[in-house]
Amino acid sequence: MTERGTSKGIDVSRMVLLHLVLTYHWYYETVRGSKRIEYRAMTPRWRKLIFDKRDEITHVRFARGYTATMQTYEVEKIDVGSCPIDGWNDRYFRIHF
Repeated sequence: MTERGTSKGIDVSRMVLLHLVLTYHWYYETVRGSKRIEYRAMTPRWRKLIFDKRDEITHVRFARGYTATMQTYEVEKIDVGSCPIDGWNDRYFRIHF
């Protein structure tokens, strides 16, 4: 098992990484541990990058905006479902980490 937010102890040759950019707010919510699921709209682009590869993706790396500040987490599962944020009433691809 790996530590949250690091790649310590990970065999990087077997790691399939999904790289996502977050706004500063959501990045810090993730780093603090209060956000454990990332939501992406159910568009053809995200279907191809996330959902079609859900059985292959092992880790997700979040970047704070377009900076070099990043954190990597092990993916627990990727599924489809609702989002608890007010106003986000559709179904989303959900990345649990």
